[in-house]
Amino acid sequence: MGDLRSPVQRDAPLAPLTSIRVGGPADALAICASFASVSQALAWAADAGKPVAVVGKGSNLIVDDAGVRGLVIRLAGRLSSISVRGERTLWCGGGASLPRAVQRAAAAGLSGLEFGASIPGTVGGAVAMNAGAYSSDLSQVLDWAVVCDATGRRKVGRDDLAMGYRTTSVQGDQVVAAVGFLLQPGDADAIRERLAELRSHRRSTQPQGVRTFGSVFTNPEGDSAGRLIEATGLKGHAIGGARISPVHANFIEAGPDASARDVIALMDEARRRVRDAGGPVLHAEVRYLHPEWGIGAPPLAEIA
Repeated sequence: MGDLRSPVQRDAPLAPLTSIRVGGPADALAICASFASVSQALAWAADAGKPVAVVGKGSNLIVDDAGVRGLVIRLAGRLSSISVRGERTLWCGGGASLPRAVQRAAAAGLSGLEFGASIPGTVGGAVAMNAGAYSSDLSQVLDWAVVCDATGRRKVGRDDLAMGYRTTSVQGDQVVAAVGFLLQPGDADAIRERLAELRSHRRSTQPQGVRTFGSVFTNPEGDSAGRLIEATGLKGHAIGGARISPVHANFIEAGPDASARDVIALMDEARRRVRDAGGPVLHAEVRYLHPEWGIGAPPLAEIA
């Protein structure tokens, strides 16, 4: 593994690092606890010509059944910590759990991040894709981010990230290693009550106690991907060990024998049926870890 100084695991299983629990191993998994170690790992991968991917909670990620031949980075230590700084800033390492950050903000009486309680990923991954829920997203509360690449780190403002609907300017060879959320002082009891309401809504409308990731497709403008898929009669439809959730059609559930191939086949089927019914072409929100070229869009069939 050359001169990589971060703790490294070879032939590391990746399925346990994702919420849907499918996929093969990585040639190498580096655990990085500092900005310098992240940049050093990225530089090693660039010099070696290896693809690189960052895996946090794996809540919106499919790993190919063949795994990945490159380097996977996971943030730990200080880069997974959370602290309140000053009166309004919540400092989060990129590897910190977003729901845990929401709880920390609530305990400090800081409001604005409550919608993140329903997004089961890391802060860095959520910022990199501008994750959102309940008509809010992270662009509304992000103040700054520390982005690492192979040359070092830089602190950027929200506008520098070009944050749009489920998209930012963060590239595949960059890592969101820390962020600062600028929140509003609020009543701690009222914030906790709002969080309880959101948790109750999530339990009643999304699958619980099963292996899944978050929403599979982004919502087309003015419509819901879940509604469009449900209208085709696909709720509960299974391919191999995976099925469209009978609770919410924009979720895929994986059984113990599911493979990444099963999941992608279901995504293809849902897109095809929605398009054949006269609807729009659905675009994947979930990302795909390919054996050779890192994280990108799932290899879905072309739809005219």
